[in-house]
Amino acid sequence: MPSSSATPVERAPAARFVFSVRSRITWLRAAEAALLIVTLGLRLWALDQNGFGIEYYSAAVRSMTQSWHNFLYNSFDPAGFLSVDKPPVALWIQAASAKLFGFRSASVLLPQVLEGLGAVWLLYCLVRRRFGASAGLLAGLFLAVTPVSVAIDRSNNTDSCLVLVLLLSAWAFLRAVERGSRGWLAAALALIGLGFNVKMLAALVVVPALVGLYAIAAPVSLTRRVVDLAVAGAVLAVVSLSWVLFYDLTPPDRRPFAGSSKTNSMMELSIGHNGAERFVRRRRPDAMANAAAAQTQAAGAQPDAGSAPPPTPGAGVRGRGSFIDRVPAGPLRLADRQLAGQVGWLLPLAIMGLVYGAAWTGFPARPSPAQRELLLWAGWALCYAAVYSSAGGIFHAYYLATMAPALAVLAGVGVVALWRRYLQDGWGALLLAGTLAITAEWQAYIQSSVAGWPGLSLALTSGSRLAVLVLLIVALAPAASGAAHRVAVGALVAAVVSLLVTPTAWALSSVLIRGARMPSASLSRLGADDGAGVPNGPWAAWRREDTRKLIGFLQANHRGERFLVATGSTQVAAPIIIETGQPAMAMGGFMGGDPILTPERLAELVAAGQVRFVMVEDAARLRRRFGLDPGGQAVADWVRGNGRPVDPDLWRQPGEPPAVDAAAPRRGLGRGAAGTELYDLKPQTALVPGTAG
Repeated sequence: MPSSSATPVERAPAARFVFSVRSRITWLRAAEAALLIVTLGLRLWALDQNGFGIEYYSAAVRSMTQSWHNFLYNSFDPAGFLSVDKPPVALWIQAASAKLFGFRSASVLLPQVLEGLGAVWLLYCLVRRRFGASAGLLAGLFLAVTPVSVAIDRSNNTDSCLVLVLLLSAWAFLRAVERGSRGWLAAALALIGLGFNVKMLAALVVVPALVGLYAIAAPVSLTRRVVDLAVAGAVLAVVSLSWVLFYDLTPPDRRPFAGSSKTNSMMELSIGHNGAERFVRRRRPDAMANAAAAQTQAAGAQPDAGSAPPPTPGAGVRGRGSFIDRVPAGPLRLADRQLAGQVGWLLPLAIMGLVYGAAWTGFPARPSPAQRELLLWAGWALCYAAVYSSAGGIFHAYYLATMAPALAVLAGVGVVALWRRYLQDGWGALLLAGTLAITAEWQAYIQSSVAGWPGLSLALTSGSRLAVLVLLIVALAPAASGAAHRVAVGALVAAVVSLLVTPTAWALSSVLIRGARMPSASLSRLGADDGAGVPNGPWAAWRREDTRKLIGFLQANHRGERFLVATGSTQVAAPIIIETGQPAMAMGGFMGGDPILTPERLAELVAAGQVRFVMVEDAARLRRRFGLDPGGQAVADWVRGNGRPVDPDLWRQPGEPPAVDAAAPRRGLGRGAAGTELYDLKPQTALVPGTAG
């Protein structure tokens, strides 16, 4: 009777196979762990140095932890006087974290770190499913080290939440287009609607790519596709407008004023300030020119950020926001070196990922599964690129974070697709080597926007050129061998690493230096810490450590008024709310130009004992610097006519100048206090000196 047990010779191949599978699983788990460690390391290291990030949002988070009313209506201040000019979902998450762990900088910033980590892991899973683990790991790594992604994930900006929600929508949409599923399509657009409640119209930019791809690629009849899209569109509208309608249908006297709107309407905010004004700036052209000139003078930057390298390592990034926010709109805006440095380091690889990756399965009448996914990511990137290139109104470099996932996918797929082609014949070697060389030259162009850093330039050029040379030599060798293959693999790894050195260094500019007021990355920030990294609002008018004497004075003289102080804008009120948790009224909204109060209404509040102290800012300075025509000028005149100026020595830090030039770099309370006066509207009451806390 034959034995049922296998001989050692028969068992050897099976043992080798099992060992090979286990080895691959171990390698994959180690690579996944390394991806997570890199992602968390870049986002968690020295996170506490960023303080409360953008104080406008942090003040709102503290206010929302104090009552359900403030939470539901996205209130900026504890009294529910003014709302934030963004929808609430991202801030709700921050408020929940602050409520759970206590209001501190870590609880405010941690949600964005976790959202960034979730985005990297989700992107890896999405790409691995269709293109393999190698492409997935590369895509995740590329997103993890993208400079602008690191910058926003280390701040309390809402874009981290938006990116994660968009990726969740992409996950649902890919299942919808695979199966022709109406339910999954509705879920995908419902998630886009959730994204609308994170950052309004910024979430809808990707919708044309989703609709177009489902229309041409879903495996159902044309009639079914039309019906599916109509149903999903209705779901999108309902989810998107649910909170906006809830807000606007609430009587105005029972909710905060809708910040940055002119008619106290969230619908107007979504269409105006967060919509049309992104393309057509509301400022007068002369004011825009004056503000840009003042910004350039303060920063020491050249008029064209892409025309010449800044003269010193710190130039081009100082002052309010960053000069890169002022790159003119147009087809080549995103080719500006500072903007490309936020997100576009691997652009040539991304282009090849689309072109050559789509050719894997030929060109059938209906796109293959791989082609569908590549079209999704390409459509995603192109939709955002078109919007950002044409946005001639309000624009900030950190908006580009929404392009990062799509570019990371295309670049990761590009590396793997070109490597597979390389293994086939000599033409593939030329494609891979040529794309790597072009990517290195593109990166050298971006890096030329920053003076100095010869070591990085050397690592980029020498590493990539040597790797390209080795790849060509191995490909042209007369006979391939296992050793030659290993050499080629090593050369490819070296090329990818060399291409990640410079973008990772840019990403580290957000890690090693305090977070910028407007999240962005540049090696210029590592050149000199001139205070540009102070994590405050767009004006950076008041630093928390410089408000303590003011707060001490206000608290010492507080006699039960509802508001500790009324200020012209949120920039002054935010650090007071963060420090005390007490109501501070921003009479003019975010930048001081919202038509919230009239002199008559302020008089009523004073008579009712709700307001005593009012800070009046220099309206001429607001017009000169920001092109605003503050509706609060009449209010300021009334305050001056009915109040008594408070001796500055009682509330300002010693030695602060009474005024500074509008174009000069501003530091500490003095820069915010320039042209600002504190008035007591109960002049008959004696004042008590405060303390600095």
